[in-house]
Amino acid sequence: MNFGVRKRLLSRVENSLGIDRHDAIKLILSAIAFFFIISSYSVLRSLKTSIFLGFVGRQYEPISKFLSIFVTIPAMMLLAKITDKFRRHQVVYCFMGFYAIAALVFALLFAHPVYGVHNTLTSPYRLTGWAFEIIMDLFQALIVGTFWSFLNSICSPTFAGKSYGFIVAASRVGGIAASFLSWFFLKKIALDESIIISGLTAGTGIFLVLAVACIYFITTKIPSENLHGYEAAYRNDEQQSRSKKKVSMFEGLRLMLMEPYVLGIFGLVFSYEIISIIFDYQMHVLMSLESHNRVYDMSLFMLVYTGTFQFVSFLFALFGTSTLLKRVGVKACLLIMPIITVTLAIMPLLCPTLSMFFVVMVILRAINYGFNHPLREILFIPTTKDIKFKSKAWIESFGRTLSKTMGSSFNYITTLITAPYMCLVAASTISCGLSAIWALVALLVGKKYLTTLHNNTVIGKEDSSA
Repeated sequence: MNFGVRKRLLSRVENSLGIDRHDAIKLILSAIAFFFIISSYSVLRSLKTSIFLGFVGRQYEPISKFLSIFVTIPAMMLLAKITDKFRRHQVVYCFMGFYAIAALVFALLFAHPVYGVHNTLTSPYRLTGWAFEIIMDLFQALIVGTFWSFLNSICSPTFAGKSYGFIVAASRVGGIAASFLSWFFLKKIALDESIIISGLTAGTGIFLVLAVACIYFITTKIPSENLHGYEAAYRNDEQQSRSKKKVSMFEGLRLMLMEPYVLGIFGLVFSYEIISIIFDYQMHVLMSLESHNRVYDMSLFMLVYTGTFQFVSFLFALFGTSTLLKRVGVKACLLIMPIITVTLAIMPLLCPTLSMFFVVMVILRAINYGFNHPLREILFIPTTKDIKFKSKAWIESFGRTLSKTMGSSFNYITTLITAPYMCLVAASTISCGLSAIWALVALLVGKKYLTTLHNNTVIGKEDSSA
């Protein structure tokens, strides 16, 4: 991009959002970085499901969620250790580097005639399927989560309200493009499917390297005084880092359990994830049956599904998030998601088909990614670094894994029941009950957020009250 075009773009962003030049640069580079992250995630997420179902089998998907919890705990201990030893942006580099390398390794395995896609045997002994499923299940926490932790640490609440919707919208463009281009390559290019799937997996590693480059430019091109974010939290983090106090690797978990506000955010994530995993599995079972469990056909379906919910979430992020935040505020916005979820939970009872589950899951994920997720990220801004990185990681990984484990327990029971419609009735009842609890927690968290900003305090500071 030449200097003249770049200058005009920055001026347009400054004028439209009412921000200064450094914030405009921060916004554009953050949006591009998240564009590449979600492009990578969209492809890996689609392939993760089709690879596991094709390699290992749909009846083992609930079990994979149980096993994930044994990987999550050491992963969170590692993240806590890295967070203590490295600076904010370096934490992101570490995990993006790991996943870039992992993508290349799996790309080679998928192209292998025995361990890869060419082998059509479905067996619980195919370790490649288990490894890909479990490692990619942590992508949300270790890549998306740490990116948002970094962003929350360099953005003020005012900047977040103006720009987070735009950043999410830009990322959804990446998700849409990556999903539908991957579908096109897999469907239309006259190459062996194992080569294309391997190439798509390798491409996600390149996207992560490009995201690292964007974050590097943020930390080098913008003066450090413009990377403080919420000033009270920044001063507290600086004092804590200078004190060199020895902190337990379970500090993030401790803060999550001891701070009601952080525990409330955990409740928001937990409620959504447990509902999502229940209906997601129902869709996967129907997809597996209709595609005869072929990796190729399931990959095509999952790419269309991912691209569709990315497109709908793009519309929410572009036209809904920032507008609603400005008009009704954070507290009221937190109630929108649980209310919509109740309606979606009832819809499969009317028409229990793959098409209906497709529609329900597209809307549910679109609202979560395009509206609920950036809203939830704003809640972390008035918190300490330990909460932003460590507690947030526990919430995004252990919290999501725990909710998936509970949801998968229900899913596992459904494999033993011969009356599918009764399973749907139970799923809808559980979802409606969780949504009611979700709404109550959202009210309390929203109230605490507003009080914290009004008093200019920090959540998680040692001498502050919860």
